[in-house]
Amino acid sequence: MDVRPGAGLVGTAHPDTARRRFLQELGALLALAGIGTAEAQVPAACLLTPEATEGPFYLDDALMRADIRDGRPGQPLRLRLRVVEAQRGCAPVAGALVSVWHCDAEGSYSGESAANRQARYLRGVQATGADGVATFTTIYPGWYPSRAIHIHFKVLLAQSEVLTSQLYFDDALSRQVLGSHPAYRAHGVPTRPTTRDPIAGSRPSTVRVSQAGDTGGALDGEFTVGIARA
Repeated sequence: MDVRPGAGLVGTAHPDTARRRFLQELGALLALAGIGTAEAQVPAACLLTPEATEGPFYLDDALMRADIRDGRPGQPLRLRLRVVEAQRGCAPVAGALVSVWHCDAEGSYSGESAANRQARYLRGVQATGADGVATFTTIYPGWYPSRAIHIHFKVLLAQSEVLTSQLYFDDALSRQVLGSHPAYRAHGVPTRPTTRDPIAGSRPSTVRVSQAGDTGGALDGEFTVGIARA
């Protein structure tokens, strides 16, 4: 994996009135769903995260960076992936490389076509710290036909791949985000629920999302990734 230095750019901002209304509606939705960071920080059980196909859009030259936006517009999302040893009391795994990639607000992946062959937006690699956490600044993913909204990821230890999988989002939250942010409106909202996604299955691995404690309108997403060392 080529881990070259890189940096992203800040996405577009909401008008103040629309942003306040969006945050109020989002806060109510998150409260009703019982979603919050306090719950996300402590895993309920030490479970292995299921494997899933990497799909056709993986590129083995992601940049080593935390901000992967590269100026792509969309709802800001801070994604924290906590890597733990599922069979050893959820002990954090330090020094693992976590690679993530997902589509933009219009459902396109970087590097997938002749028009964006050299682009690497919404792709990046981070090493986990002593707490087992790798953090990315990105946007809420868009969607494309036949799939629910998702993020791909890989975990590597000593340059060896130990897990490839995909993460999903609450459908009600996705409808709220995609229906409120201008970057997604032209593409619309997916009609396929997550539980009917051909890869997610009936029990998809879902990111827990909360409203960030700042004025930037960002969301915080957290997921605990359970792996088994060889």
